[in-house]
Amino acid sequence: MDRKKLAAIIREARADRSQGRFARDLGVNPGTLRNWELGDSEPSLDNLKAIADATGKNLLQLIAEITGEKLETLPEPKKAEDVMAIASKLNKTEQFRLVQLLLTQIALLSGIDLED
Repeated sequence: MDRKKLAAIIREARADRSQGRFARDLGVNPGTLRNWELGDSEPSLDNLKAIADATGKNLLQLIAEITGEKLETLPEPKKAEDVMAIASKLNKTEQFRLVQLLLTQIALLSGIDLED
């Protein structure tokens, strides 16, 4: 992992927030964040995910940016079965969330208020 590149990405994501504030936002110790910014250590996968979220990227996009690799894009789904192939790889909790999101979307498109 290119620690200098990661450090630059973290500093950019932090923007005008202090290291302490940004560390709290990420859920880490300020010393840990300082070490990342100095290139003295690397974040765990969970912390990389938090950094990706803070930059508005997904984890794969962040890793591609850090490593300088090209990010292969997923093919555009053309039919429901294409989406199901991806959804079947999710754990049960995420599959349930997907169903909830789909039902909410259908309700909104149908003009049904789920709050009632």
